[in-house]
Amino acid sequence: MSAAMPRVAREIRITMILALATIAIALYLGRIGSYLLFHSLAEIFSVAVACGVYMVSWNFRERDTPESRNLAYLGIGFLFTAILDIFHLLTYHGMGVMDPYRDFATKFWLAARYLQTASLLVFAFALRTRFRPPYRALFAAFGGATILFILLILRWDAFPTAFVEGVGLTPFKIISEYAISSLLAVALLLILRSRMSEPLVARLLAASLGLTIASELLFTLYIRSDGLANQLGHYLKIAAFFLTYQALIAHQVRKRLAIIRELEAARQDLEAKKAALLEVNAAKDKFFSILAHDLRNPLSGVQTVAELLAGRYEELSEAERRKFAGMLRDGADQSLALMNSLLLWVRAQTGRIPWEPERIDLALASEEAILQLRAVAERKKVRLECAVPHGTQAYADGNMVATVLRNLIANALKFTPSGGLVRVRSESSNGHLATSVTDTGVGIDAEDLDKLFRIDAHLSKRGTEGEAGNGLGLILCREFVEKNGGRIWARSKPGEGSCFTFTLPRP
Repeated sequence: MSAAMPRVAREIRITMILALATIAIALYLGRIGSYLLFHSLAEIFSVAVACGVYMVSWNFRERDTPESRNLAYLGIGFLFTAILDIFHLLTYHGMGVMDPYRDFATKFWLAARYLQTASLLVFAFALRTRFRPPYRALFAAFGGATILFILLILRWDAFPTAFVEGVGLTPFKIISEYAISSLLAVALLLILRSRMSEPLVARLLAASLGLTIASELLFTLYIRSDGLANQLGHYLKIAAFFLTYQALIAHQVRKRLAIIRELEAARQDLEAKKAALLEVNAAKDKFFSILAHDLRNPLSGVQTVAELLAGRYEELSEAERRKFAGMLRDGADQSLALMNSLLLWVRAQTGRIPWEPERIDLALASEEAILQLRAVAERKKVRLECAVPHGTQAYADGNMVATVLRNLIANALKFTPSGGLVRVRSESSNGHLATSVTDTGVGIDAEDLDKLFRIDAHLSKRGTEGEAGNGLGLILCREFVEKNGGRIWARSKPGEGSCFTFTLPRP
């Protein structure tokens, strides 16, 4: 992000320079053809920018922040400045709208500059102080001043003469330009001393004011309305309004577009998370429906056997009673194992299982898990081996790793027939420890490998001696391994056994 910002700023500066150069060349070409065309293009550009400043600042005032209100004040003043600049354009010598020998154009020029200066002063004072005039008051003040200027110039002919063709500027015009320049300098100092939240906007506005002051000073030097000083003054005015456009229109629009892009990215991210959440919820719904079915089967069997024993106990032989009692025990064991696994999974999902990572000895943990399952292995006549080198250490939660090892070894025993082998081994792999539990069991079909750790698949099969399963063991293994920063996967071929591998970080 930090590396991209200078590049973006550089691109903006290059774009500004190219755009300003294009405008200057276009105006110069217009000047070659006709000074009236040059003047009209220059004034139309400044009017367009002034109206744009009003529209952008007025529509962004709804943010109701100090800076948005200050920009709205400036926009209101620029709107009425644009109206007077339009009168200046239409009454200019050669336009054929008004009497060319009446000094309307220069008078409207001064009136527009007075109004522009007033709006910049209001903006600058609002930046530096708590000056917060109501919008209606500003509309009334600037609107009233605009109407008054129009009446003074066109209706009452009471505005002082500013320019005499063939003679030049009057003292009133020159003094007015110096007064305007002085007031603009005050506004410039206030803006430079203000602490705007966007320094780029402050710098662009300050540069615009500097060019405006230079433009006003040039307008004290010309004798002919199409003279060089007048022409250079219009160039500087164009440059000043261009910087104002960059500060108050282009920059604000770019900023809003960036916000829109961020909001759109956030919306897409939210939609993706929503879709993932719906998918997870659907998977859990399916998972619980399967679990309910799995839990109902042993309980239904227990209930049936219990009713049989209770109703026909005296009629049953001792062998039958022992058989049914064994069925009750198996059903109860299966239901209890399922409930324990389910409760452990729920605790993992709700974060109620504490995660306390530490250095653990994988060899010791593997030997303890093998010891707990030794009786099952001896009953099935399956050989258990631990090939984890002593001193092999990982950084993980010891209880979770013990649960993973017990589940994987128990699962291997379940699907390994008599005379088979289950081995636990560990080795380094890409900065992690990869621990594997391999067996010489029945193996897993290729289409079932992808379902082993998925909650929505719930793959559960009986072992080589009819041992029941609930499908939760491997799901718990994945939860606990990923909680400790590792991953788990399986490789298998039917009839050749399986290999379950999980990684853990090294200390």
